[in-house]
Amino acid sequence: MTWTKRIKLAIRKYFYWHFDFDRVAEAKIKKCIRLYHRGGPIAKYRARLMWFRLQKTYTTSYPPQLTIGKNLRIEHCMGTRIGKTAVIGDNVRIYQFVQVIAKVVGDQALRDQHARRHAKIGNNVTLSCGCTIIGPVTIGDNSIIGANALVTHDVPPNSIVVGLNQIRERKASQTLPTFSTNPWDND
Repeated sequence: MTWTKRIKLAIRKYFYWHFDFDRVAEAKIKKCIRLYHRGGPIAKYRARLMWFRLQKTYTTSYPPQLTIGKNLRIEHCMGTRIGKTAVIGDNVRIYQFVQVIAKVVGDQALRDQHARRHAKIGNNVTLSCGCTIIGPVTIGDNSIIGANALVTHDVPPNSIVVGLNQIRERKASQTLPTFSTNPWDND
């Protein structure tokens, strides 16, 4: 291999790992979920295999049984765990180390296998770094869950959650930042 090819390869790897890594992971996660919901035993088997590979490669867990809305944005997928009965609405933005987990005690998991054990997340919600949502709570539309917040109660629409279940109503003057699906669009 010549030195020019080595340089080109090094530049390509640099741009992949620093600019495209998160977008590639997001696309693979969405493809895995779409494949599972397409139906059929072969499609579901392929989706599960994809999910296992995604868990190893990106240290993340977005199970294929997950229900997602349009325009889900996964900013940094590393260390994120979402339960399989969670429902995610439209235009949701998820950052790294977000946990959406079940609150299960004893044999309750065996009795209630088809019950909703994870959160239902509304539209236009931002889940910031390290936030944890425990149990079958409902996160209202246009809400923001702050960094390292712990949520165990329902969150009303248009609110901000910080700390341990400290829910604050958002003022009418406070608006959510909008984001484009095009990462190079700087409006």
